[in-house]
Formats: sequence, structure tokens, C-alpha cells
Amino acid sequence: MFVSCFTVSLLLLLVDVHSKTIDNKLIATPTIKCGPETIEIKARTEDDFEGVLYIKNWRKQSGCFTAYEKLKNTTKNPSYSIPLNDLSRCGLELRRHPKTKELELLTVFIFSFHPNFVTMSDRAFAVHCIFQQQTITVGTKFNFISDITTRATFNGLHTAPEPVLTIIDGRVPSENAASATRVKVGDPIMLLWNISHPSEVYGIQVVDCLAQTLDGRKMQIIENGCSTDDIIVSSVQYGEHNQKAFADAMAFKFPDAEDVWIKCSVKTCIQRKDHIIIASGISDEHVCRQESQCKLRKKRSWDDLPKNVVIDETGDNVHILHKKLQVIDVYADSESQTLFEPSFAALKAENESVSEICMLKSIYASSAAFLGTLYLTTILSSGIFIYSMKKRSQIQ
Repeated sequence: MFVSCFTVSLLLLLVDVHSKTIDNKLIATPTIKCGPETIEIKARTEDDFEGVLYIKNWRKQSGCFTAYEKLKNTTKNPSYSIPLNDLSRCGLELRRHPKTKELELLTVFIFSFHPNFVTMSDRAFAVHCIFQQQTITVGTKFNFISDITTRATFNGLHTAPEPVLTIIDGRVPSENAASATRVKVGDPIMLLWNISHPSEVYGIQVVDCLAQTLDGRKMQIIENGCSTDDIIVSSVQYGEHNQKAFADAMAFKFPDAEDVWIKCSVKTCIQRKDHIIIASGISDEHVCRQESQCKLRKKRSWDDLPKNVVIDETGDNVHILHKKLQVIDVYADSESQTLFEPSFAALKAENESVSEICMLKSIYASSAAFLGTLYLTTILSSGIFIYSMKKRSQIQ
């Protein structure tokens, strides 16, 4: 009896600990320390922090994150630091401002409250460190760079936005437009991507899209934001600050299938600001891009496109969006889904009340001969019967 009670208590304890993983949250804004030897971020949480504190886009790189595991090293005061002489490990670099000669560093730290997944509880902090150069004269010697001290820090608390895919009728990219669920082939539609709430830091970038059916047929329609067939869909265009993206399209479907699933990979990006400086040799893939690169692409034929394309779902900032659309044929009845040809519509209506029987010529000839014989036999029998009746009446 004692063992059973102990087991139940332990299970309840584990369930309680697990439930606090996502329900946990930060208390106040984290503190940032820029230099002189490290960049350090510290925070306080309501419950023990069980998750990962990492530099954006470098969660898998050793030394670029701190993982807090349940029953091992969880704490209510999570922190992470990286030495200034080891910034390149995580794609960071101190850049000297061309005018002020100050050293600057911009990065984003993310508190992920789940050890494996991105959840709505995650918080991101954009950190901008500025290091001022000091020139000090001591006797006849110059100390060009003394201890690097913090001049200012820029902290921002932002909830990670969630991209949303909507398919609407027409050509006006409005978030208030009704979602299209049933259209006909050739109808003008629009693919509209937007984030769940306005953000002054984040935007969205459409990567790839494909159309697929329930039986597994699929075809890529957007590749790196560019259309693979401009007759079907246009290249992706972006609104102000990349808060939304849209592409004009024409309703299409696969043969013998009415339901089409549109699957897109969309990533969140950092809005391009005047104070953001990308150092030479550092990729700017995490910065939002508004100018289309599609004109520089060489258009490929439809046959050259991969038929078994797979969307890359890896990456902390990549979101996979799905939307189902029912597309019926041009001449389908929108109510009953019954197909009919327009040029034969009236003829079909007239012939619906006429019964027609088709048969082979041999069967028709045999049937005609049989009916003719039966007709003659009937006439002869009737004549004989009438003659016999008259004969009998005369005898009487």
C-alpha cells in the first residue's frame, strides 16, 4: 500500500512539473551586460525555467545556447554569456561605425520555454551594444584602446509572431476579405500571408509553396518567393515593413480531383532598419528582403520542375502553413456539382424525357422478323376464326 501511494504521488509530481514548462513566464525585462569580456543576459522566471536560452538562428551550434533540463539544472534565474573573443562561433561580429569609430553589436536572444519546440510562450530580445573607444595619453605613450565599456543597451520584448495563410477571392490584398473555400477553375484568387499581430521588429518572408492532392500528387508553384509558372500564380510581393505578403493566382486543380491543398513554408525575419549594419562576409538571410530577386532568375520549363518536391521544415524561424481549397470545373453546377457541357445544355434538357434503345443490327433484324411473323400469324388466325364462325352460323 505504501508503494502504490508513493507511485501515484510521483506521477502527480511529474505531471505538475511538465505542465509548468509552457505556462511559465518571465518576470520583468532581462538585464544585459555588454563587456568588457563577455556579453551576458540574465532573467527571472515565475517557476523553474525548463527550456533553452539561445542566440537566434544558432540553436544547434555548440556554445551558442544554454539548455536547462528538468531535474538537472533548472533555475528561476536563467542566464547565458558569450566571450567577445568567441563571437564568430555564433555568427556575431563587432563592427566599427565609419563615422563615430565606435564598436557595435546587434543580436537577438530567445527564451524558449519548451526544450524542443517553439511555443507561444517564447520571448525574443533584440540587443544592441555600443562600445565607445577611449584615447588616453599617459606620458609619451598612447593607449589607443583601453577597457571597453558599455555606452548603451537596447532591449526589446517581443512575442514571436505567427504567420497566417489566407486564400481570398479577387485581387485586393485585404485581411478583412472573406476566405475562399470553393471556387471554379480560372477564378481570380489571391494568396495572402500576414502575421498574427503587428510588430515593429519582425516581418515575414515567403520561401516555398506547393500544391498537392489527397492521393499524393504535388507540384511546386513558388520557389524562393518566385513563381514557377506565372500563368498559375505570380511572384510574391510584400507590404510595408514585410507585415504581409501576397501573390495573385488563378484557381486551378489536378485532373480528377477537386480538393487542392496549398502548403507553404514562411519564415519570420528582422525588419531592415537604418541602424542595422551587416558586416562584410556575414549573411543577411535573417533580415527581411522587400526587393524581388525573381527578375534575375532563369525561368525553368514546367517539365524541369521537381515532381516530388519536399518543403524544408527545419529552422527555428520557419513556419509551415496549410490551406485547403475546393476547385470545381468551369461548367459544374455550384450547388449539385453535376457537370454539363454548355453547348449541349438545351439539347440535354430536351432529351431527358425521351427514351432511346440501342441494339446491334443482327438483333434488330431477328426481332423485326419475329415480330413480322407474329403479326402475320395473328392475322391468319383471326381470319380463320372469323370464317369458321360465319360457316357455323349458316349451317344453323
